[in-house]
Amino acid sequence: MVSDRYRLHRLRQGDEWALSTLAKGNARFGDGDDRPWVPPLSSEEASEFVSDPRTICVVAIHMETNHMAGFAYGGVLYRRHTKLRHLCIYEIGIDIDHRNQGVGKILLEGIGAEARQVGIDQGFAFCAATDRDTRAIYDSSGGQHSADNEILYGFQF
Repeated sequence: MVSDRYRLHRLRQGDEWALSTLAKGNARFGDGDDRPWVPPLSSEEASEFVSDPRTICVVAIHMETNHMAGFAYGGVLYRRHTKLRHLCIYEIGIDIDHRNQGVGKILLEGIGAEARQVGIDQGFAFCAATDRDTRAIYDSSGGQHSADNEILYGFQF
């Protein structure tokens, strides 16, 4: 999905600043539930995160303001019995000022494109059945879900 409002960027070595920015504004990307504060990653941990080839993290940047509008990240999972690899989409967050504007779909398309570049064409995500916002993002992106309380979405990239 091409957007005239947002550009995507995959975090790589040198992008540690983005994790600090996300940590400082963490409440803007969540569901509003009160959760215990978690300190941001140390410089070393942030460097490991962005340098890990098995971690795919993309951010959507609002082109007008140059602020992060959202992020999605996941990990490459190797299978024990085959060469097949999947991408487990671990987290997606949309800034409160950019919700319901297609950012989630842009992020999932972006993380899917990054997965394809490393030879991965399938992925999945878990989501609570009660999390309507995240479910709407996954549904709008073509995710196929199970009928259980813990919903597993499967994707084709």
